[in-house]
Amino acid sequence: MKITRRAILGTALATPALAQGDWPSRVIRIIVPRAPGGGSDITARLLAPGVSAKLGQTIVVENRPDATAIVGAELVSRSQPDGYTIYVADNSFYFNPSIQPRLPYDTLRDFSCVTMLADAPVVLMTKSDFTAQSLRELIDLAKAEPGKLAFATGGIGASTHFAGVLFALQAGIEIVHVPYRSSGPAMTALLGGEVQMNFGGFASGTQLINAGTIRGLAKTAEGGMDAIPTFAAAGLPGVDVASVWGLHMAAGTPLAIRRRLRDAFAEVMAEPAMARRLVEMGYRTIASTPEEHERQTAEIVNKWIEIGRRIDLNK
Repeated sequence: MKITRRAILGTALATPALAQGDWPSRVIRIIVPRAPGGGSDITARLLAPGVSAKLGQTIVVENRPDATAIVGAELVSRSQPDGYTIYVADNSFYFNPSIQPRLPYDTLRDFSCVTMLADAPVVLMTKSDFTAQSLRELIDLAKAEPGKLAFATGGIGASTHFAGVLFALQAGIEIVHVPYRSSGPAMTALLGGEVQMNFGGFASGTQLINAGTIRGLAKTAEGGMDAIPTFAAAGLPGVDVASVWGLHMAAGTPLAIRRRLRDAFAEVMAEPAMARRLVEMGYRTIASTPEEHERQTAEIVNKWIEIGRRIDLNK
């Protein structure tokens, strides 16, 4: 039988369609770039069971932590574009191009966008028994003791890191950044007295604030606990960075798969009980389409590259 070029091309074109129709036919991995207890870890583990039920397939959450969130992202960028490896990106993924000159991947070219799940304010927290009981008192203390106070974050390039940099710049103070592998260890450092401040999220801080163990002095945007003022209300409008969480896959992952995955996450996040839980954590649900997420990713990356040209973000 003669095999024509048209037949070969037809077979090649049909294969992806069959693969998309069968998806998902095996276990899906969610790669989290932070240690257990961090914002992206909490988000992934909270949503994974519901999404698994929607898709009728097992989802496994894997932690690949490092201080810059590069290890997990590189793993996903090198994975097969078949829809079985998902990256839960936090701000480090979007901010790294502004502070890391030699990334092992191209943030805008080596990934396919799925959805921007949500965003949330960053909160400046101290222990409840700390000397400074308000933002004003903290700024005064930092000015009296330049370079003596330290703040913990969930990692270099995280929204919490940049919030700390912008706070110091706006307040005219000198404070020391101590990055950890996720917001969980950063909170432990605050509780253990290793640092005096922690820039984190409501996901890891709400219970401790409610228990009276820690105090929220200010937040970068509206959302979460109403009793905590925004930095803008306290006279520091430039401290406006928010935490974001997005889903990405390897470049070339079929759009049909990404749309189905996005829809599954959106449906789970819209369920009444889950929606209430997300609000309690200070999250604002976005659930953008893959096309919208592509534009959002480019906007965030380019915005912070431009800011990085004007401000030293590596402090």
